[in-house]
Amino acid sequence: MSRPVDREKYEAKRSAILSAASIQFATHGYQRSTTAGICRAAGVSSGTFFHYFPSKLDALVAVLDSGCKDLQDRLAQAEQDAPGLAAVMSYTDILETEIGEKSYPVFIAGLAGVESETSVAAALNVETHLVSDFLIRNIEAGQRHGHVRGDFPAHELARWVSWLLNGAAQAAATGPSPQESQIRRGVRTILESPQ
Repeated sequence: MSRPVDREKYEAKRSAILSAASIQFATHGYQRSTTAGICRAAGVSSGTFFHYFPSKLDALVAVLDSGCKDLQDRLAQAEQDAPGLAAVMSYTDILETEIGEKSYPVFIAGLAGVESETSVAAALNVETHLVSDFLIRNIEAGQRHGHVRGDFPAHELARWVSWLLNGAAQAAATGPSPQESQIRRGVRTILESPQ
């Protein structure tokens, strides 16, 4: 007969492993991180790690899923606080903060080679759709209130903003981060009506 699972302890242990994995991936990159290093950082045995995550790749997917959930919460808060153009600019601030962190290039470089793994690609795809839907919804809201140009459809403006933000993220992953004011100015230039 198996023992009943204490959900709180289970989630606390899983959270500790995820936190350690996230730090290891951000510090060393996915390829150079080891399950032994994650276990040491989390204060767990390898048996405990593999009980929660069958592989290092599964831990990476869980880190990506957790990051996506955090982003979803932050986007929902931004939209609740001030929908429309303000929410889009709030997302721009979130992304600027993320790509400005020293660990960002290491984490992104660590994804090279595993981004096409089915589970990793699926996790990244969820985030892409989350952001795309958020941008379209808030650009439409901005258009309805006259804060965003109306001469192009919202989905097209959202695509342009995504290209700009993805380009800034790519630049930050391979070299110095773009200046904060440049990214904000670029998003505003795309979205605001030409004078």
